[in-house]
Amino acid sequence: MHIIFDTSAFLAGLQLSLDKVYTTQEVINEIKDSYSRFNLEISISSGKVIVMKPSLKNSDKVFKVLNEIRERKLSKTDISIIALALDLQPSIVFTDDLSVQNVLKYLGIQFSSVKISKKVEKSFKFKYMCLNCKREFETVYEGCPYCGGEIIKRRVY
Repeated sequence: MHIIFDTSAFLAGLQLSLDKVYTTQEVINEIKDSYSRFNLEISISSGKVIVMKPSLKNSDKVFKVLNEIRERKLSKTDISIIALALDLQPSIVFTDDLSVQNVLKYLGIQFSSVKISKKVEKSFKFKYMCLNCKREFETVYEGCPYCGGEIIKRRVY
């Protein structure tokens, strides 16, 4: 089983207690505080952390899934972690990001929370809705194109 870390796992220092973990360059770029960065650099130089680039095939697969479940707010870093998990199956991803957990659940990939006790139990699809006029959209907007109201994300049951 391959262990894959999102940013939150490195910020918690979990790599120090494991023999080998995998991540992407996008995650590495998000580690800014000096203590976490120092520990990360030591872990990379000792071979405990392997930095990989996910395949284009699985990156494309993640984009298709995001469109299918209408999950529009994942970052490039989030997408890279999910694609890497597909590349390295069987794998488990350590992340506190509930949107990432939702996609992993949908794909049947194991995950574990790092610091939060809450985790996604069931995968959901989403829609976007204007709070004012109640119109629904498949795409997220900054504001409603009809009335200018706030757009919120809602689960589809």
